[in-house]
Order: sequence, then structure tokens, then C-alpha cells
Amino acid sequence: MDANTPYRIIEYAANKNQQGNITPDEYNLIINQAQRGYLDYLLGEYQKYQIKRPISVVEFGQNQRIRQSISPLIYGAVLSPFVYNGVAPFPSDYEYNDAMWTLYGLYKIRFVQQDRLDDYYHSTIDPVVTNPIYLINHEGFQFYPENIGAAKMSYVRTPPTIKWAYTKINGRPVYDPVNSIAPVWAETDMMQIIVRALQLVGINLQLGVVSQYANETKNGGQ
Repeated sequence: MDANTPYRIIEYAANKNQQGNITPDEYNLIINQAQRGYLDYLLGEYQKYQIKRPISVVEFGQNQRIRQSISPLIYGAVLSPFVYNGVAPFPSDYEYNDAMWTLYGLYKIRFVQQDRLDDYYHSTIDPVVTNPIYLINHEGFQFYPENIGAAKMSYVRTPPTIKWAYTKINGRPVYDPVNSIAPVWAETDMMQIIVRALQLVGINLQLGVVSQYANETKNGGQ
């Protein structure tokens, strides 16, 4: 989906529901809040966790469909922990860890909670020298052994900012495709984001209605 289509759908829905016009700046704000909320939903919203069952209703990695939705944001990186303490800072666009391996992908590096560090670090069955582990703290990823050298990571990155750029002609904003930034999501997921964006301005519509509006805009409804 290009950068112009979601703007046209939201503008059309606002007019249809007598909510007035949504300015480009308002649109850029709400669409990015909506995509952020959708990412949170796919990763597993904290408020949806149940007592004694630490699994969200919807959670990244739960099934192939959810993973497919979030796949445009799954990137790889090579981490180089500091040799003196084994800490590797988070990538600047880091949101959520997917998997961690040794540099050549031969062995998976296991995630360990801080309260279990002692058990793993002093294990004689699978010592960290041959079976490395990592923790997550405020500095980034803490690896053991500290001299691990490097690690490969698959992670979910922050979605790029969606932007509907424009120039004013005769006092009206006109779409500027060169300076706009299109969403990275698949069209089905983008429709879910549009539903969320409309809710932020007080328009509560079902996905089917928004899809109908999308078709109407394609057929010259706006």
C-alpha cells in the first residue's frame, strides 16, 4: 500500500461519518500511533496476560499468521559484545528479540532470566563456555561467557514512520509522493491499522466497513 491510500481512506471515512476533515499533520500523528498500537498487539499486549498464565491472547511467535504479519519488521544483526563485560547495546531500532545464535549460526544462545543466572553460569552439565547464554538489562544484551566475541540476532525493529507529505497549492494540501513514506505492512494488516487510527479520532468502524470505504475510494469515491 502506498503512502496516499490510507490517508484517502481515513479522510473519506471522516467525511462519511460527518467528523469533518482530518489535516495531514493530524493524520501523520494518528496513523503512527495506530501502527505502534498494532505492533504492540502483535507482540503480545501486557494487559492481556492472564494470572498464572504468562501468555497473551495474541503473541508474536504464536502462529505463522502473526509472524507473517510482523515479517516486514524482522531484521538480522551481528552483535559485538564488549570484551571486558560481554555487553552488546541494543540496535537503535530494536523492539523485540526473535532469536539469538552463535556467529556462524551453529548453536542457539539461550535467554536466561536474571534470577536463574547462577544456576546456568555454574552448571557442570552444560557450561556457558560451550553453551552460551544471554540476559537482557538496561545496557542491552549481557552474554556469558563474556568473551563470546560475537553473536547473530534476529529481531523485530521499530516500524518506519508513515508520512503523508504534501505541498500547499492554492491553500490546499496536495500529495507529495517523493517526500512521503509508505507503510511497510501488508495490505490486510494496514487495514487493521486504519481501523485503529479511526478509533483515535472517535470513528468506530468494523474492518468490513473500512474495506468497503477503501474500495469506494479506489472506484472514485474521493
